[in-house]
Amino acid sequence: MSLMDQLTQVVVQQVSQQASQKTGLNEGLAEKMMPMAMAALMAGLKKNASQPQGAQALSNALDRHDGSLLNDVSQLGNDDVLADGQKILGHILGGKQASTERALAKTAGVDQSQIGNLLAMAAPAVLASLGRAKREQGLDASALAGLVTEESVRVQKAAPNELGGLMQFIDQDGDGDIQDDILEAAGKKLLGGLFGRR
Repeated sequence: MSLMDQLTQVVVQQVSQQASQKTGLNEGLAEKMMPMAMAALMAGLKKNASQPQGAQALSNALDRHDGSLLNDVSQLGNDDVLADGQKILGHILGGKQASTERALAKTAGVDQSQIGNLLAMAAPAVLASLGRAKREQGLDASALAGLVTEESVRVQKAAPNELGGLMQFIDQDGDGDIQDDILEAAGKKLLGGLFGRR
């Protein structure tokens, strides 16, 4: 099982109810959107780590995220962890943060602020997972970049096809904005398919 598979399983099983309370999303939708939030964050990390200086910056940041958070993932709902998550989002997504939040929100048919809070919960968990892997496997910046790329490609392939446009957008150079027609198509297909399934 991949790093992100393990993380998603733990977070979805243990934090969905808390995520629902913090975001205002119903629990079922929070459970479905959390893996997508993590996939978006991995795409952002892959973009950042594709350059040596970005990989080194990520490696340095993970010294402060050693994975201990995963020993009690209920901490993800704590206000101080959420505040830290908001800062992490700025570093990972940069100028694409608002567009990414808007894209995921439009896809799910919810408010952008709700997705922003969900991403803020997901971000510390993603860094904790990578931090633990770095520590346990003794990864340097280059090896860490390789792991991030591998995990990002895996979650992108596993994500619903309709989110491919968002993943590609995050991975592009420049801030820009994702096109509304991509969001409309994604939203209709996902809400009619993924979110309609029991």
